[in-house]
Amino acid sequence: MKKTIYTLLLVAFLTGNGFAQSKLKVGFNGGLTYSSFRGNPQIETLDAGVDFLVGVSFEYQLKDRLSLVANINYDRKTATDNPYLEIIENPDDPGFYGRVKIKFQNQFISLPILVKYKFGTNDSFYVNGGPFLSYMFKSELSNDYDNVTSDETDNYKTLDFGLTIGLGKTFKLKNGNGISVEIRENLGLSDISDVPIVGDGSIKTNSLNLICNYSFDLK
Repeated sequence: MKKTIYTLLLVAFLTGNGFAQSKLKVGFNGGLTYSSFRGNPQIETLDAGVDFLVGVSFEYQLKDRLSLVANINYDRKTATDNPYLEIIENPDDPGFYGRVKIKFQNQFISLPILVKYKFGTNDSFYVNGGPFLSYMFKSELSNDYDNVTSDETDNYKTLDFGLTIGLGKTFKLKNGNGISVEIRENLGLSDISDVPIVGDGSIKTNSLNLICNYSFDLK
């Protein structure tokens, strides 16, 4: 686990440190994630859940409107379910019958590397896209019936990868720094399950991000 995290940090560092500083912007970002999972009927019954991400960004200017962006984010992907359950622990007791909230929560360190193109008035709008690599270091399944949380990490692969595409707008500040707001879609392409799935199914990630980023020139 530590080796993978160190590798992601090293890639992000080299992405930023290897460029001329006059063309490099560094930023801090945070936002919401709206996540779901696909690949088999059971996992697709879960409802998309809302969680959060935080991280840092590096942007290197390639041309007037073209740049290369790398993020390293702590990213939580969550899905929920509220099925009706009947639980009878003792035949002499009425037991429980009702809705139980189930939460499937996964914690990642994610590294998207994106090509960014600016357009519009003062180049304030932009689109970006590229691959992402994520390291899952924690997976949990919990319910509010008995408040039990089980560690499911061993049932999943540590690495996930896929494609990212985003659309955003940058607001330039008087001090030359900028605040951007972006909607980003992340489509996982790998099967993250480390155990067999019925019907040769899989478990793949999907997430929609709403991200706010504050960036400044590294001089």
